Amino acid sequence: MTSKKNETPDTQQSQVNVVDGTAVKQPAYVNELLKNGTVTLTAKTRDELDKMVSEIPADVKYGAGAVGFNPDSDVFSLRVDINH
Repeated sequence: MTSKKNETPDTQQSQVNVVDGTAVKQPAYVNELLKNGTVTLTAKTRDELDKMVSEIPADVKYGAGAVGFNPDSDVFSLRVDINH
C-alpha cells in the first residue's frame, strides 16, 4: 500500500491510499482511526462533526460517545472508537 498526503481547501490534511490498484482519498482523521483504533474529532458545529463521521467508511464498525462542548473555545468534540 502506498500513500500520498494532500491538502484540501479547508487546510485539513487528507491522504490518498492505493488499495488493490484503486485510489481511495480519506481525511487524515479516518487514517488515524484505522491506524490507532480511536480518534477524537473536533469541530465548530454539530453539523461539521456529523459530516466528519459520515466520512468514515461504511465497512468500519465503530462506536461514539456523547458530543462534548467546550464553551471557552466554542468547540464540539466526539471520541470515536473502532469496535472489534
